Parts: sequence; C-alpha cells; structure tokens
Amino acid sequence: MYDDHEYFWVVLCKNHRFHHKGNTSYSHQIVLAETDAFSPLPMLTQQVTVRCDACGAEYTYKPTEILRGEMEAVPAFVPHPMFK
Repeated sequence: MYDDHEYFWVVLCKNHRFHHKGNTSYSHQIVLAETDAFSPLPMLTQQVTVRCDACGAEYTYKPTEILRGEMEAVPAFVPHPMFK
C-alpha cells in the first residue's frame, strides 16, 4: 500500500486567545521536525522552547506535549534546533 502522507512532530500553541477567535475547537499546530508514521519521538531530556509562527508567542513544552501530526508538506520548512 502506498502512503503519500507527510508526518511532522508538532506542538499545539498555548496562546488560546489568539488562535481561538471565532472557533474554540481549533488548535494551531507548530511544526517542529519531519518524521514518519512509525518512528518514536527522540529521547528529549528537557523542555523545548518554541515560538509560534502565527502569533509570535513563545512557550515551553514538555516532551509529552509533542505530538505526531499528519499534514501537507510545509514550504521552506526549517526544523527546530532540538531536532537537527
């Protein structure tokens, strides 16, 4: 079976006031790094600080808050320094 989906490690932006205007069920995903459907999350021993590409807010995230997201390819994508 051919799998043409793109997978990325993502976190959900914590700036709910900015992203939930008009739609409270929406969560903005911040892309951290490219992955595949089966690879485990790299062993991260510390929290990751991430700046949102949409609102500009910066928050720290525990490794348990990093999720695998399936989405279209992101143009001109630069991985987060922790995943290089």
